[in-house]
Amino acid sequence: MKAVRTGVREWICTNDRGAVVKVADVKEDDAFSPGELLQLAAATCAGLSIDHRLTHDLGEDIFVTLEVEPERVSEENRYSAIHTRVRLDLSSLDEEQLEGLKERVQDAIDRACTVGRTLAAGALTTTELVDEGE
Repeated sequence: MKAVRTGVREWICTNDRGAVVKVADVKEDDAFSPGELLQLAAATCAGLSIDHRLTHDLGEDIFVTLEVEPERVSEENRYSAIHTRVRLDLSSLDEEQLEGLKERVQDAIDRACTVGRTLAAGALTTTELVDEGE
């Protein structure tokens, strides 16, 4: 993956498959901030991890919405938690089925969500300056 600076506090990010995301300051209307991307990465990683489980139990056409809400630690400029709500119609399940689905969903997230597992493990991040001159 690569990010190229395209303006003041503005980057265009691409992956090898051709996807493009604009990342900029939160004041930019048509871009995601890095913090928003982190929140979305956590939520959609969980969503991708549980998709098969949900469609198996509730049908291929199930409508699901993920809502993300961070807990901010403003004085440290970080998040202490990222909460994801999975909104969907569960009215077809009885109490026992619902409890079973909740367990299988959590197991799927714990097993398959790389972003969540990375955050939980406290991954180290590094940055290196590389001189491109001469």
